[in-house]
Amino acid sequence: MSYVNKQDKSASAGSRGRGRPKNDANNSQAITVLNQIAAGLLPNRKSSVPLWLAVKNALADSIHRQELPVNTRLPSEQTMCEILGVSRSVIRSALGSLSSEGLLNKVARTGIFVAPPKMETDFLTSNMSVHSDLEARGYKVTSQTFEFRKVNADEAESKVFNLPKDGKVVRIERIYSFEDTPITHTIISLPSHKVPGFENIDIEDQSIFQLLKERYGLVSRRAERWLNAVIPSEDICKKLRVENGQPVIAIESIAYDSSDMPLEFYRAYYNSAIARIHVATSNVHL
Repeated sequence: MSYVNKQDKSASAGSRGRGRPKNDANNSQAITVLNQIAAGLLPNRKSSVPLWLAVKNALADSIHRQELPVNTRLPSEQTMCEILGVSRSVIRSALGSLSSEGLLNKVARTGIFVAPPKMETDFLTSNMSVHSDLEARGYKVTSQTFEFRKVNADEAESKVFNLPKDGKVVRIERIYSFEDTPITHTIISLPSHKVPGFENIDIEDQSIFQLLKERYGLVSRRAERWLNAVIPSEDICKKLRVENGQPVIAIESIAYDSSDMPLEFYRAYYNSAIARIHVATSNVHL
């Protein structure tokens, strides 16, 4: 039996949940999709797949097929329980998983909405920077610079560029943002002897790779990158506008010039909740 919206009846009976109205009167599209999901769940109740995962996968499929378009508001948990014939713990587990994957947005005291698709970047498998890769996809990327100067190289920089003890680098600390939302916190280091006077250039909202090409004729030919999940410092969390203790992706990269010498040392914290990292592979037949 399909669920029929009972908002008028419940409102007249005063049966709203305390402090959180069901507000399901305008959710006809979502309710239609949920009725279809409920019909599909019935034959699979004895499946080895946990019920919450079956609900989650069915909702995810509906989102990917755009049966639940972006910004669609889902019905209340109670209504979803009634339609699907499952417990609230099942619904909460399914919705929580979808939220953590970025498919749903939970808005306090408003509801749960289908989230816009995340941006993607391929910079891990190309020589492009995050800035260049996202701009090539049509996104408007801005940057905020916190440090930009010639300094004594730290231990990691000295090792990468094979510098003497008193070696210098140009170090740039930046936040890259999309629509005023921070994506990455980066520290970019350049060997100062290869880029004389670079610290005097206006770099705001400029791609470092593009400036290296235009001003010095230096081009990155290849890059090596390493990544792992870390919990950044409070200062980095504040700059990225993420909660303290939230894990992000730490990336280290060394870009090499046409002579296969290190040109750029890149250390970054990447908020994958804003933009996914896309890696493409292919089979190689020997």
